[in-house]
Amino acid sequence: MKITFLGTGTSVGIPVIGCDCRVCRSRDPRNKRRRSSLYLQTPDASIVIDTSLDFREQAIAYGVPRVDAVLVTHSHADHIFGLDDIRRYNTLQGMVIPVYGSSETIADLIRIFNYINVHEPEPGVFRPRLDFKEVHQSLAVGSITVTPLPVIHGKAATYGYRLDHQGRSVGYVPDCKEMPEGTVNGFRGVDVMILDGLRHRAHPTHLTVEKAIGLLERIGARHSYLTHICHDLDHEETQESMPPGVFLACDGLALNL
Repeated sequence: MKITFLGTGTSVGIPVIGCDCRVCRSRDPRNKRRRSSLYLQTPDASIVIDTSLDFREQAIAYGVPRVDAVLVTHSHADHIFGLDDIRRYNTLQGMVIPVYGSSETIADLIRIFNYINVHEPEPGVFRPRLDFKEVHQSLAVGSITVTPLPVIHGKAATYGYRLDHQGRSVGYVPDCKEMPEGTVNGFRGVDVMILDGLRHRAHPTHLTVEKAIGLLERIGARHSYLTHICHDLDHEETQESMPPGVFLACDGLALNL
């Protein structure tokens, strides 16, 4: 299973519009962060988790050749507003693509993208061909087992996802303030855990770096990565302060499990 971080930034991306802080002005490419999204590939399936506002640029920059399914963590704009660009994969693959999320998330997607699957085809008009599916338990995408696990992120109904393939496992939770004990147990012992680590200062709907590290210790993954990072955190400086086995993710980072 190959994992590619398509984006590791918070909702405004880095650099932030109109900001001249040292991170936004940094020449370190690891400090350039598109909105958070993840891509997973196996020989028989390819999954995108969240189609961010930057999805088209991400797909081009990191060579996303195929999308067999989309998993959506929640319906905030920075995680869904690239969904229309999935239509290119409909054309390339000649297939309807399933989109999975909680019942609340799917209801929001149907409302927001109300032009999908509700109008008769018109010549010259291209719309995504998507099959919106509520998910409440484990499902299979090719040989990948996908398990949705609920987390707390403000008022938004939010999932993290555990993905298992041939004895290897990854957990992905880009937006989180608190994690129920059952969800911690669901992720416990994965090979790679990817978790929200917004900044050091407290935030009402996101984990701080310190809280994320504490949660990662409880999960006990072999390797852990922080994502959904804001411009408070310089990559190199922050990485130097990380405990063993915990890393700051960056756009384009690829892992092979």
